[in-house]
Amino acid sequence: MRSITVFLTAIFLTFPVFAQAQSAAEIAKNHSQAVVVIETLDERGNVTGQGSGFIATPGGAIISNLHVVRGAAKIRVRLTSGDVYQTDQIIATDDVRDIVIIKVDGFNLPTVRLGDSDRTESGESIVAISSPEGLANSISTGIISGMRRLETHRVFQITAPISDGSSGGAVFDSKGEVIGIITYLMKSGQNINFALPVNYARGMISDQVRMTVAQLPALPVRRPDNVESTDNLQVDRQLDDVVDYASRGKLGRSPQEPMFLRPDQALAFFYRLVDGIGLYSTRDVVELTRTAAVVKDLETESNLEYSIKYLSYYSGIKMNFIKPDLLLNRVELVVTWSLDDVKNTFGEKFKKKQVDGQTVLDFGRLPTGLQLVALMGGNGNIYAIRYTRWR
Repeated sequence: MRSITVFLTAIFLTFPVFAQAQSAAEIAKNHSQAVVVIETLDERGNVTGQGSGFIATPGGAIISNLHVVRGAAKIRVRLTSGDVYQTDQIIATDDVRDIVIIKVDGFNLPTVRLGDSDRTESGESIVAISSPEGLANSISTGIISGMRRLETHRVFQITAPISDGSSGGAVFDSKGEVIGIITYLMKSGQNINFALPVNYARGMISDQVRMTVAQLPALPVRRPDNVESTDNLQVDRQLDDVVDYASRGKLGRSPQEPMFLRPDQALAFFYRLVDGIGLYSTRDVVELTRTAAVVKDLETESNLEYSIKYLSYYSGIKMNFIKPDLLLNRVELVVTWSLDDVKNTFGEKFKKKQVDGQTVLDFGRLPTGLQLVALMGGNGNIYAIRYTRWR
């Protein structure tokens, strides 16, 4: 009997042990102590901005977004325990993917457990923990609603609600492992949020300091002398900074070259245009796209239509202006989304219609007074998202 018991025990021990799925409450209880509030300070010690991050090593390596700390004189990190660390130390940065690893002089700090983001699939449940508006350890739940391939890397589209200050926070899978870095949100879209796969940060993690935050290069913002200011446009300053960085850089100078490399820049620009429907003139749009090749597609007695390359040669934005005032009337984003992507992003309250021989998903009038439709191709996928003034 003993030999049988030993034999069965040996067999049992040879089977792999799989991590058990955890509830959102369990993930928060077990792992949120390693998610921190990051505050940026000026030379006088005043708080100038706030974001999130999570601790990757007991010695104090913290993963966050580069845009969270860029431009700061010092960084202040607040743990849920009440401990506060002030630092200016940077371990590594990735400007293209918007990653920074900062260093505090800690010992035996709580850490997250990193998962393998290459194994993450659409439809998986997630828990996002971050500090929106400085509210530490705020928790939201959702799913991975899509995988987006950019020119240089992938991003996860997520449905977990996030807010300003969430950038740099942690996206956990159901096993309680971090598989994503909260990177940006789209204010004008419902649950259009994005996270960077954590595997991009893995090779950057160490406890070796390489620079200070003051040595980070500033954003290249340029304003030609012959262009009037757009200070009269009522826009969010943080969104303005993102658009400035993208549209005033060196990309998009020819019709074959995209204007943006990162989706946060590209989608910020798209929703900036959406907010400007009925307000922006062609002159305002030229101001926003001054380095890019805007192509005139069509001109009639009552309309002007322009397009611009977006994230790649095959994607773009189409803009329609109404004469004689030449005010922006319609903005269309070329996409490659599935029907599930659209439902996860905008909800399922739409009417499927045939308009001029074209299948559209009509979401009706939005609270902003705009109309949203998704254009469906013959294969059942969505190839464009269009915002128009409600008539």
